[in-house]
Amino acid sequence: QAGLNLPIDQSLPTRQEISAYLSGQLSLFPKDSGMTLIQWKREKVDFLELFLSVYDSKAVKSIDGKKFNKKEFFGLLSWFFNIQIPNLENSLHSMKHRKIEQAPYLAELQQLFVNYLNRD
Repeated sequence: QAGLNLPIDQSLPTRQEISAYLSGQLSLFPKDSGMTLIQWKREKVDFLELFLSVYDSKAVKSIDGKKFNKKEFFGLLSWFFNIQIPNLENSLHSMKHRKIEQAPYLAELQQLFVNYLNRD
């Protein structure tokens, strides 16, 4: 058995990570809750604006190379941030046709980042 050189699966949690989980130390993912302790506090349209941009930029991919669609991507993020988007396609359509500035939340984030860079 000592001669086997099996690849180590980097996605498996370490013994330390499992121990931390079992002892409740991972406070954002409480044991046996099925949900996170993170909640989106802005408007749903801000959530859509931000993460549609991330999705379309192709900045996120699965580690196993399998493709995922927009609905799956938003499903995961909705779970993670504890926000309900009942009809994704209708919500995206409404966002696209709103009568205000095209991307107000992204503009706000950009300004916050510029402010951060200019801090002493």
